[in-house]
Amino acid sequence: MALDTPTRKPNLSKKTVLGVLAAAIALAYAGSTWWAGNKVKSVYDSAFAELPRQSALVRVTERSYERGFLGAVSTVTLELGCPADAAVAGAPPADPDEEDGEEPAPTPSKPLRLSFRDTIRHGPLAGGSLAAATIDSELLLDIKGQAEARKVFGDARPFGAHTRVGFDGGYASEITLAPGQFADEGKTRVSWQGAQLRVRVDGARTEAHYELALPGFEAADLRNGVNLKMGKLGARADLDIRHGWMLATGKSTGRLEALEFTVAGKKADPDAAPAKPFPAIVLQGLDAASDATIENGLYTGTATFKGTGSVGATRIDNFEMASSTRRIDVGGYRKLAEAWTRSAAANGCIRGKASQAALRALADQLAPDLKAMAKHGPEVGVDRLLVEIDGQRAEFGYSVAMAGVTDEDLQLPGNALLLKRGVLKANARLPVKWIEKIAETAGGSQASSPEVAALMIEQFEQQGYLKRAGDDVTSQVEFSDGQLKLIGKPVELPAK
Repeated sequence: MALDTPTRKPNLSKKTVLGVLAAAIALAYAGSTWWAGNKVKSVYDSAFAELPRQSALVRVTERSYERGFLGAVSTVTLELGCPADAAVAGAPPADPDEEDGEEPAPTPSKPLRLSFRDTIRHGPLAGGSLAAATIDSELLLDIKGQAEARKVFGDARPFGAHTRVGFDGGYASEITLAPGQFADEGKTRVSWQGAQLRVRVDGARTEAHYELALPGFEAADLRNGVNLKMGKLGARADLDIRHGWMLATGKSTGRLEALEFTVAGKKADPDAAPAKPFPAIVLQGLDAASDATIENGLYTGTATFKGTGSVGATRIDNFEMASSTRRIDVGGYRKLAEAWTRSAAANGCIRGKASQAALRALADQLAPDLKAMAKHGPEVGVDRLLVEIDGQRAEFGYSVAMAGVTDEDLQLPGNALLLKRGVLKANARLPVKWIEKIAETAGGSQASSPEVAALMIEQFEQQGYLKRAGDDVTSQVEFSDGQLKLIGKPVELPAK
């Protein structure tokens, strides 16, 4: 009788299984770390390659990237300001006939160089969190720079930033500036209570969110007795950046608790009596908001600004400003903005007649794009500027636009196109009591101010410049279709 032979099973111990599992996890982690390292380096390469193309005032002069398996160190030196050769490289050929007698143009100030070091930890577990990488940034200072920084910031770290990079390429950064102060003996004094900025951008680079906090700031011009003091400032925004930062859309808000501006004046003679100070300007509870959209390739934006305050002893119960921008062609604006920000002349890096020639050349270069934008009927203006004092309101508004531009119109010179299709509208309303106050201040006699104001109003009304509307005077100006109108009545333009 045959005997059954038992089937022999592999003898895999628990330790062996755990070892294989650990090796697989380690291999997967290593692969993820390698991928994260490549991802982060690619982002750095793209960002620094793009940076010099965005502005004539920023350049990358030195850069290194030392990559390891678990992390990397990136060091970069940025040069801020006008390049040393801007006046030569950016200026068009000079006209020999214009050089005679021309004084040398002032030399632009020396550019500022700042070096930053980023300590990068690769994911997927970077710095104890689940991320493609975390980055800690710091400002690099030499021995002299460290000594100067201690004068301003004390023992605090002047600047710091922590960034978390997601697996989709998005990032969230927190940037801090330490409180500090500095003074130029007898000239200027500046102090601030620190600053914090939080920025979050998605991996597709289509959405961005930021929050800014500035607890306080003060600056003084000691020679002229000028002082500016700001209270707590806060701002936040949720933006769509798919068209770039210059054409970001979405909503933003901000609040400044207080702003105070005083001018004590300076004495021409040290032995003379103190100069009479100008009325202090104090603004409080300042709220700002903006909203922008892009539809059918056209940008539209609105902004509001309001608060209360005082000028000297005069209390401002309320002031509001609402402005708008409408029908701005996105493609044309982007081209104009990029050319302007990259121009050395537009950024003040070329001076004198060379600057004028460079700006004329830039204007000629951009003229066709400006004309093309005019066909969409662009409009900008202050929809409403309101000031309320003692229950009385003054209002002002204006708008500038292009309307009805045709392909045939685009063949006209720029000035001719403006005269034919340009539209200007402005309106104003002013309380009579304010005019009486102005008359009192100018004449120095309170008793005669109502009579003087009434005479002024009557004369201007007869000449067609304004009209009386109850306790206010109003005026309107409009220019359209080549015709100027004042309060609805045509005004003959001077002959050429």
